Amino acid sequence: MENLEITTNREGVSLTIYESFRKAATLHSEKVALMYKSDENEYVGITYKELYDLVNKVAASIKNLGIKKGDMVAIFSYNRPEWAIVDLAVLKLGGIVVPIYHTLSSPAVKHIINDSGSKLVFVENAELLATVDSIRKEAPCITAVVVFDTRGIDTQKDFLRFSDLKRDEMPVDESVFDDLPPISADDTATIVYTSGTTGEPKGAVLSHHNIVSNALPLIRRFRVTSEDVFISFLPLCHMFERTCGYYTVLFTGASLGYAENLSTVAEDIKKIRPTILLVVPRVIEKAYDTVFKKVKESSPIKRALVLSAIRNLNKYANLKYKNMKISLGLRMRCGIYNTLIASKFREIAGGRLRVVVSGGAPLNRQVAKVFYILGFNIVDGYGLTETSPVVCSNTVEDNRLGTVGKPLDDIEIKIAGNDEILVRGPNVMKGYFNKPEETAKAIDKEGWFHTGDQGKLDQDGNLIITGRIKEIIITSYGKNIAPVPIETEIVNSNYISQAMLYGDNKKYITALILPERESIERYAKEKNIPAADYTELLKKDDIKELIAVEIEKTTVNFAHYEKVKVFTLLPESFTIENGMLTPTLKIRRSKIAERYRSEIDSMFEEE
Repeated sequence: MENLEITTNREGVSLTIYESFRKAATLHSEKVALMYKSDENEYVGITYKELYDLVNKVAASIKNLGIKKGDMVAIFSYNRPEWAIVDLAVLKLGGIVVPIYHTLSSPAVKHIINDSGSKLVFVENAELLATVDSIRKEAPCITAVVVFDTRGIDTQKDFLRFSDLKRDEMPVDESVFDDLPPISADDTATIVYTSGTTGEPKGAVLSHHNIVSNALPLIRRFRVTSEDVFISFLPLCHMFERTCGYYTVLFTGASLGYAENLSTVAEDIKKIRPTILLVVPRVIEKAYDTVFKKVKESSPIKRALVLSAIRNLNKYANLKYKNMKISLGLRMRCGIYNTLIASKFREIAGGRLRVVVSGGAPLNRQVAKVFYILGFNIVDGYGLTETSPVVCSNTVEDNRLGTVGKPLDDIEIKIAGNDEILVRGPNVMKGYFNKPEETAKAIDKEGWFHTGDQGKLDQDGNLIITGRIKEIIITSYGKNIAPVPIETEIVNSNYISQAMLYGDNKKYITALILPERESIERYAKEKNIPAADYTELLKKDDIKELIAVEIEKTTVNFAHYEKVKVFTLLPESFTIENGMLTPTLKIRRSKIAERYRSEIDSMFEEE
């Protein structure tokens, strides 16, 4: 395999993240490393040589600001080339990068900066600078703030411009780094604060070796080469994007294009035309809903053609999966459908995707199957921040829908009591920052990391995620119910956008339901259901009956005690902004339960 040797030296000892990048930059100096959208709405490339020079210039400037080995440097920004430049520059000096989600509130930002003791903070723009300024007096560890995009900022404010850190056009004399202390693969590279679905976020301490040892088998498993192209839109603060969609790219000489923002991803994918796409299930589900909404609204002939294509392609895929004979007629029909229908769906994603990797949460099997039969090699994986992050993944060649595949090289998993998944390997974090007791609870004396997730292994050794221990609902009858699989099925309804089950210590299960507003309003119009506004519409018996039917239909295969007995319709969605979702789009159960306590209580009034 091309370039795999770059992550180790001649003695086979793992290199640091910066050294792994430097070797790839030397091999692919003239190739485009990063792409960003210019003010003219066109993508501009930065070559590996240019990126290497920029990293050295910024590293020299950061060094002049007093940052040395072991110092904490925070990056508070959405994905952009400057994020990577600063990250690599800090790591070159032996500093420790502390990423902060650009959507976090002031109290959360203050906690992370103070808990880590970050001295230097890089922020994206005026809005995020305002957030930092609001907590600056309460964060005495901050010595300087650097802004990437200074447009609209009062020049009287106390900040440095990133453009000034890039210095002049001349390359840096690398002798300025001669006095740097040695940096080893076992040194800490980053402290990543967990999303915190429950409790206070904890800082997972990850070494260079943790991350590099995770990137290398990923490169092998997905055959990443310098010919691959990625698009970056999932938050770089999350290790899924950082290891899989950033370090694996720059370790192999591949190219990475940045989406302008989350609302422009569909447009940016067409321009960047990635070969590998990293997604979370919610992105896939949204794409599914959007595409098939258009199909349903198309002419009867087009709709019938698409549905016929899916039926035939599905039959073909099932026969192929079972190694059964495929008739010539079916082969011919699928060849036509692939050309006329499926290829048009693939063109939406740029036309050259060879694999779509989903992570961060369970992927709905039905949705995955539809994308698979349309020609998208969609594979599911599993990991955690504390494991750098990947533990298991399927592959294109051995893809078992409904599972998250087999462990990566050198990683062990076992199923312990209460079906908990335990992980051991070079990717497991050093511990939680300044939390020895929490670390001891998470990593036992034999080196097994206790994930808190539940699962089982199939006969071929593929891992199947069945739930999360902290999320398990235990009813007053003693029934253990994993809510996520049920919620995943419920939101398959075209009329339901989000759902959260509740029922701990109760006789039955209830749900907070966020309807799909456009579908509900369209249904109301078709059925002539009058309402003054959307909130009033959700109180109508016809709408409640519709949702009740949808919940029953989507959960038909669950046990009676897992069924939703009562539900409440909410007009406001769970979002990152209102604190109901984590930055990785997981629901914050305790926050939601607190916010909608009266609605939840009312569903149990009869009890």
